[in-house]
Amino acid sequence: MQKLLLLLTLSLSMNAVPHAQITSTDQLLDAMQVKNRSSWFKEFTFRQETIRYNQNGSIRDTAIWYEAVSYPDHFRIDYNDQGRFVIFRNDSSYRFQNYALQSQRIEPQEFLLFKGGMYFMSPVEVKAKLKTYGYDTSVFREDRLNGKKAYVVGAKKGDLKTKQFWIDADHYFTVRRISDVGQGRILDVQYSDHKRVNGGWVEQKVTFYLNERLLQVENYLDINANLKIPPNVFNPFDPSKSWFK
Repeated sequence: MQKLLLLLTLSLSMNAVPHAQITSTDQLLDAMQVKNRSSWFKEFTFRQETIRYNQNGSIRDTAIWYEAVSYPDHFRIDYNDQGRFVIFRNDSSYRFQNYALQSQRIEPQEFLLFKGGMYFMSPVEVKAKLKTYGYDTSVFREDRLNGKKAYVVGAKKGDLKTKQFWIDADHYFTVRRISDVGQGRILDVQYSDHKRVNGGWVEQKVTFYLNERLLQVENYLDINANLKIPPNVFNPFDPSKSWFK
């Protein structure tokens, strides 16, 4: 009932703001909730082909990782089938080697919010997260990426250094994030080749640039949102082994 009332409230608030007239971050977030909150899938798994590049642009190495996501904030990467993996949950990370916990620390994975996590949080929680992550939501504009219209939150036109995120203006999936990762290094992450999956979207390619140099490409393979992931996949105190086999 509460979810229904929330969607009704958001729908009423958007009646006076046609799709083409979104002019603020609040309006964009409301429109995204109205369009996607009731239909977006909660969990999915995939194989990831990870290609890393040297400074001269040549391929350094290629690997296959196995990944699982449960929104709003559970994420696991298995780097092999011999117990080397990491679990992210509640803005913390737990790293394992040979199935033994090696380290634990605060390590937010903010991209989960943009991939779909926001649809399993209240609008108030989403805005609080954006503030915590360092986005200036008072700065809003339209732009274009690869010829397509996008809404940009966090930086003015021409500024490709300040922390910002870009949302596709038609489907409301994330297409770009830019952030300063320290020591004058600017990380530009671009999401492309989106696939319609169970009422939501999943990017099939993620490209990372560091100071405009190609750093890494991730290709998502065997995307599966038609499953219920066992809770212990994301339990750092009793993690499942080789869940992807």
